[in-house]
Amino acid sequence: MFFTQPIIEVQILIQFITVIGCLYYYKVNQNSKIVLLLSLISFLSFLVECIGVYCIKTGNPSLIFHYVYLILNFSLIIFLYSKLISDSSWIRFIKFYMVIFYSFGIYTFLNLYLITYLFTIGGIGVAVSIFFYLRQLLLSDKILNYKRLVSFWVSVGFLVFYLPSIPFFSLFKYMQNRGLFFLINILVILMNLFIIFGLVCANKKEKYS
Repeated sequence: MFFTQPIIEVQILIQFITVIGCLYYYKVNQNSKIVLLLSLISFLSFLVECIGVYCIKTGNPSLIFHYVYLILNFSLIIFLYSKLISDSSWIRFIKFYMVIFYSFGIYTFLNLYLITYLFTIGGIGVAVSIFFYLRQLLLSDKILNYKRLVSFWVSVGFLVFYLPSIPFFSLFKYMQNRGLFFLINILVILMNLFIIFGLVCANKKEKYS
């Protein structure tokens, strides 16, 4: 546990850099709707992490606070991909998925001990949306310039975080302590590094990314 505090500090710093990077990119390229949404998602994550650290230090963790964050975060990410994906199959899937997500979200509000499963359901929806997006990208002319797309690197970052996190939080109740949580911190750092890399390498003329 001796390196948990330093890694959290690094994570918060990287998240802060991501927020600044998104805002700067949007200022320079104001038609980038995806980066505007990404700015909001990144800021919420940064804010929640800062408040979470404060709550842990004061010994007053709040599940309802994290519950509200999860609902907002997954809603915003799905909305982000609605700007990227035109596949009718995804549209049918996402309508079905959102009914399940919000229904379970209401149930979780009444039973907050299920909050890790809410994350799992949300993470699955994000992962499936990313696969739909990558499939659409692969079949389009944009694949020739994928390295210059912010949306591609954001998707890679999300996959790096959510794919390992889904089984982690699914098995959370079987863990004896928070000793493995540094893995989540590392995944958050990696996700944000991919996003930052995408912002640096992005094509400033891309209309939606």
